[in-house]
Amino acid sequence: MKLSIAMCTFNGSRYLDEQLASICSQARLPDEVVICDDGSSDNTPDLLHAFAARAPFETHFHINESTLGTIKNFEKAICLCSGDIIVLSDQDDVWHPRKLTHIERIFLQNPAAGGVFTDADIVDQHLRQLGFSLWDVVRFGKKAQRSALRGDSLDIVLRQLVVTGATLAFRSCWRERLVPIPPCWMHDAWIALNIAGFSNLSIIAEKLIQYRQHGNNQIGAMPKGIGYRIKESLNTDRRVYYDGEIERYRIAYDHFRRWFPPDHESVKKISAKLHHLEIRRALPAQRFARIPVVLKELLTGNYHRYSTSWQVAVKDMLIP
Repeated sequence: MKLSIAMCTFNGSRYLDEQLASICSQARLPDEVVICDDGSSDNTPDLLHAFAARAPFETHFHINESTLGTIKNFEKAICLCSGDIIVLSDQDDVWHPRKLTHIERIFLQNPAAGGVFTDADIVDQHLRQLGFSLWDVVRFGKKAQRSALRGDSLDIVLRQLVVTGATLAFRSCWRERLVPIPPCWMHDAWIALNIAGFSNLSIIAEKLIQYRQHGNNQIGAMPKGIGYRIKESLNTDRRVYYDGEIERYRIAYDHFRRWFPPDHESVKKISAKLHHLEIRRALPAQRFARIPVVLKELLTGNYHRYSTSWQVAVKDMLIP
């Protein structure tokens, strides 16, 4: 089994050496590393050229002629990989020495697994642990983990975003169904949805990377309290919020319909998620008038099936 790492970089020189060193320190070394730099203006290219020259495995380094952005840059790196398994890598984390060992074991032991993701330690810029894990932040608890191990991964990713690209690996045989990645989707969310819908997305309930938080993360993984969430809801543009979600899942529905008939389970679940989103978008402007609709969606279990339950229901009541 050949393991490829798809890494994307952009002005990452501050932390890049530590990430590259952790890849070189893997108990099971990768067979190939593909790095796509998105036009860095710092000394990232120099660091990568030096790494490619000394790495004890095949390394391919590409500098984009024009800026692609994170999504398309990862798409390019993924398409350039030649391995059976593609492992995604950010530029600013640090991997556990046995990360690739554990990932390879899952794929060898479970031929039905199309992909796998792991937990991570959340650390500050100096790699000091902050006392919680990535799965704590995204609220991927024991019940959901058991559900994933039973093979219910599509239900999980339709409910909430629990997969972070820096912890994700997948079989390259599914690549043709992943690309091109729609620009309205983050690459990790799109890959997770597709692997879960076409195959099965497994988990490793271990913290196999140090997920660094340094203030410049594109998304980041810091916990948000109730006060923050209320303020966020009150400041949300409802048109942008609902229309964006509906656009993403309409694209996902059309994508799956190209591969499956309308009565396929994955298509039906995505269709039901889309219908739930459309009901939420049609909520009345007056908050009091929303109560019957929100209660109905709560009582039928749709908020639980297609979002993070009462928390999203509260947001739907608060959003202007």
